[in-house]
Amino acid sequence: MHLIIVEDLPFDQEKLADLIRQDCASHGESVDLSFYASGEDFLAHYRPKSCDGLFLDVLLGGLTGIEVARRVREAEKRLPVIFTTRERDYAVDGFAVDATDYLVKPLDPAQVGRCMERLRSYLAAPSSISLLEPSGRGHSAPVEVALDDVLYGQYLDHVMTVYTCSGAYRTRSSFQDFTAQLPHTGRFYVCGRGLVVNLSQVARVLDSELLLKNGERLSFSRNRRQEIQKAYAEWAADRTRKGRWAR
Repeated sequence: MHLIIVEDLPFDQEKLADLIRQDCASHGESVDLSFYASGEDFLAHYRPKSCDGLFLDVLLGGLTGIEVARRVREAEKRLPVIFTTRERDYAVDGFAVDATDYLVKPLDPAQVGRCMERLRSYLAAPSSISLLEPSGRGHSAPVEVALDDVLYGQYLDHVMTVYTCSGAYRTRSSFQDFTAQLPHTGRFYVCGRGLVVNLSQVARVLDSELLLKNGERLSFSRNRRQEIQKAYAEWAADRTRKGRWAR
């Protein structure tokens, strides 16, 4: 994997790099590390999707780590951003830029190891699925759909339609083939015949409806309410436990 470290103190930079290398070596992995001593230098060279994880010191000279992360988030919503800091109080500011994790200095092998394990799990999970959308005259064109953007998928009249935050996609896939592409982490739940929903897009479970965060409502059989409530509660608990690492 390729990781970037933005740290203005040489000792802290080398300490984090050594701990990451040691952890990767213990797993038989190789890691490519890039280093920047300021947020300005990093942003001048940064290109979206050029790394697998970004380690940012919060208190950099010049632009702060929070300000750097804010600019990164404008181009890349899902890149794991891990802050390093001596002050836990900055965690509140980190929520505004979707910080994935925090490492509190002085760093030690145990906390870096836990972070690296979460990073491996996060990178192993798919972030998108590929759909074949009909393009006319019997042809289909591949479309990449980010899993974070999926609201729900519905199979009706032999057509699979995937509803997302930015629009709907029709695909020739069967319901079984579509759901087989989804990660089996509890996030996507089949709540009715031909209907699968992204539980991270659900605001509330009502008597016989799911209220989505965008205000849309999906109906389900009332006798499945307890089962669906349990699935939603388990996903919410898992997301709380994993924080921004949840997928």
